Amino acid sequence: MTAKRSMLRSLGKRALVGAFAGALLMGWAASGARAADTITDDNVADVVAAAKTPADHQALAAYFTSKAEAAMAKVDSHKKMAAGFTGKQKENWRTHCDALIGAYKQEAKQYTALAKQQASLASGK
Repeated sequence: MTAKRSMLRSLGKRALVGAFAGALLMGWAASGARAADTITDDNVADVVAAAKTPADHQALAAYFTSKAEAAMAKVDSHKKMAAGFTGKQKENWRTHCDALIGAYKQEAKQYTALAKQQASLASGK
């Protein structure tokens, strides 16, 4: 009985150590997956400065891609807005919307370039 109890105790300790190591590993892996979700306009400069791993750069590429997509959504919104006005308001709104359309297209282009750069860094090219 004593040998059996000793063996069970040893197995229990190994299982506990294995479970603990597994939990640490899962937490470490999940932290990389959360990186993309935690990049904001307020912390992006810090994230760029601290980026070292392919996962870091991939998260930044995803962030910059989402920023480019948001800028293009604003382009579409202003195109619809400009088309919706008639009469005396039309020219004023057209000027306003055309200026913003150009600015948002440029913003999207710049974010797309940043996303490509980060994707390249993630792939090691």
